[in-house]
Amino acid sequence: MDLYEAIYTTRAMRRVKPDPIPDEVLARIFDAAVRGPSGGNSHTFRFITVTDPEMKRTIQGIYRECLDQLNATQYSGAQEKIATGDPDDPDVQQTIRVDKSAQWLADNLHTAPMLIFVFGKAGGETTTFPCLWNLCLAARSEGLGTAITTLLKLQKERVEDLLGMPKGDVWNMHGMVPIGYPTGKWGVPRRQPAQTAVYSETWGEPVSWTADEPLWP
Repeated sequence: MDLYEAIYTTRAMRRVKPDPIPDEVLARIFDAAVRGPSGGNSHTFRFITVTDPEMKRTIQGIYRECLDQLNATQYSGAQEKIATGDPDDPDVQQTIRVDKSAQWLADNLHTAPMLIFVFGKAGGETTTFPCLWNLCLAARSEGLGTAITTLLKLQKERVEDLLGMPKGDVWNMHGMVPIGYPTGKWGVPRRQPAQTAVYSETWGEPVSWTADEPLWP
């Protein structure tokens, strides 16, 4: 697969089939994951894969609680927009689409064939997230969908206990990825033009280039 195709089309794929993932595919994905940049080349990352149905169901219940908590606090404005906004407003429609996708994952997380947890040192996401993104790109090349989420950190100790994490160790849960063969189609996600997110030299100063539409394909 072309590198740019992988980058442009590896979007969050929350709806996946329950079909199991072959071991040889998992070996390739994780072998690619551990090649990510590592601070001091110290390899301070660990993964736990969860496929047990009962464990996945328990994690799904915790995930549902976390999303409900977030919707009642940080995402309360989005929930208000969905409840009272103009359904013909494109901005409201986009908020509804994102919410439906998030709600679906919270209700169906356990149906993914595998949940992948990543761990690192406290504040060590500069090591774990490049590895996690390598994993997502490798999964895309294998036809597998992924969605990085940190939502379970709202119940971090509870989840770590569930996964048998040793107490007082250096490892901390940094995120979780459900993975599986997607039910939907790959595509380039909609984003604001790149130049709106990049400044030149100092804050607020525009760059000299523009990219009003995706530059791939």
